[in-house]
This record gives sequence, C-alpha cells and structure tokens, in this order.
Amino acid sequence: AHNGLWAYGKRTGEFDLPRMYQTKDYATIKTIYKDLKLPNIKIVLTGTGRVANGAALVLEDMGIKKVNALDFVTNDYDQAVFTQLNSFYYTARKDGKVFDSAMDFYQNPTEYKSDFHHFVKHADIFINGIYWDNDAPAFFTKEDMKSDAFNIKVIADVTCDIAPVSSIPSTLKATTIPDPVFGYNPEKEKEDAPFLDSGIDMMTIDNLPNELPRDASESFGEMFIEHVLPELENENSSIIEHATLCKNGRLGSYFQYLSDYVNTVS
Repeated sequence: AHNGLWAYGKRTGEFDLPRMYQTKDYATIKTIYKDLKLPNIKIVLTGTGRVANGAALVLEDMGIKKVNALDFVTNDYDQAVFTQLNSFYYTARKDGKVFDSAMDFYQNPTEYKSDFHHFVKHADIFINGIYWDNDAPAFFTKEDMKSDAFNIKVIADVTCDIAPVSSIPSTLKATTIPDPVFGYNPEKEKEDAPFLDSGIDMMTIDNLPNELPRDASESFGEMFIEHVLPELENENSSIIEHATLCKNGRLGSYFQYLSDYVNTVS
C-alpha cells in the first residue's frame, strides 16, 4: 500500500512519501502519515486475508477513509477514499446464476469470470492483495487496459503472479526494493519507463516485508516464541510432524511424495 501511494506521488507530484526501507521502522512511518495531505484519490484494494488487511491498515493509518463498494463507484468525495473487495465484488458466475458461495468460487474457479470492470472506471490506484488460483479469471485483459474507461494509473500488485499466468496481465516481472516500479505501455503491451502519462505504473516487489527488517524480525520472533517453541517441547506435536521434512536421514511422514525425487538424486 505504501509503495503504491509513493508511486502515485512520484507520478503526479501532488505529494511526497519516503521509501519505507529508508526509515527506522513502521512507527516512524506513522508519524510521517500524520502530516500527509492527499488529493481526492480513489483506491481499490482486493482481498480479505492477512496481506490485504495489512494494506488496509496502512491506508487507514494514512487517514484514508474506507467506503463500501457501492458508494465507491457511485459517489464523488472531497477526500482520499478506498474500498476493500472480496471475491463477491470482482467475480461473477459464467452461467449467470447468483454468486452465493465464495467457497464454490475457490473450488471451481473456471466457472467464474471477472466482474471488476465497475471499479477500473473509478479507481486511481489498484492494490492487489488476493491469493490467486491459476485457474481463476484475471481482473482484466490487456485489451481492457487500452480503453479510455480504464482509469487506473498505478497498480501495486502485492500478489505478484507473473504474466501470462497472473491475475493482472501487466505484471511482467517482479521488481526490487531499490527499483520498485516499472511502467507498462498498454498500447504497445510492453514495459516502459515509469511515471509517464502514457503508461500505467506497476509496483511488483515480491519481498515487501524486507523493507522493514526490524519490524519483520520482531514479528517473526514473537510468533516463533508464541507458537513454535511450545510445540518443540511437545514430543507428540502434530504441528512439528507436519513441518518435518527430514528426520534421522529419512523423509518425514508428510513428505513421502518426494521419495521418487530423492531416489533419483541420491
């Protein structure tokens, strides 16, 4: 989320944000957010898992108002807003029946099509935080991106599945923390320089937690102490058994499917 807003600021010159990796920690970033003055931009965020909810928290820390999906596409605002979508809002059944089960979508993704076009007309920034199945529909096509109705200027693809098998066809590559953005020229369907009026800016860093190593390390340590250490002291831990790749020179019980591979290289 932060890098998506950073890219939009670089593109438009309307505001300025530091890069996260240039700051001490997220607490420092939050003090910067307090003085942030944003234009009346609209941000669409997809996903409801830990990644997307983390992005939503950042947007809220920036002072960006969260609105529901219907209001997002029908109302104008005098402040920056975002909406957070689950699969109900961005997919539809191919057979025309009512989408009434997210589980069915996850189990049978080929029976669904994208219904995201309502949002590309209104959003300035798209933050993609879903888990994507290779058989699920992409949000839009390269042809869609050529349309005058495609208003999105910056895409922060946290999911970062690389095209052509991807939820976003313009995610041509993963970017790096030092060089986070590339431009995508929709007419040429090729990579271009970033921050051009003719292009769409793509933020596709695939190792975002590394931007805040202090926070990432502390969070990992806390989770390890809380959830893993007690299991190591439990001789009959099913969690440790599920996670044990190899023990006493043999594959763990849940990794026997690797036997053929091990036999070919041993």
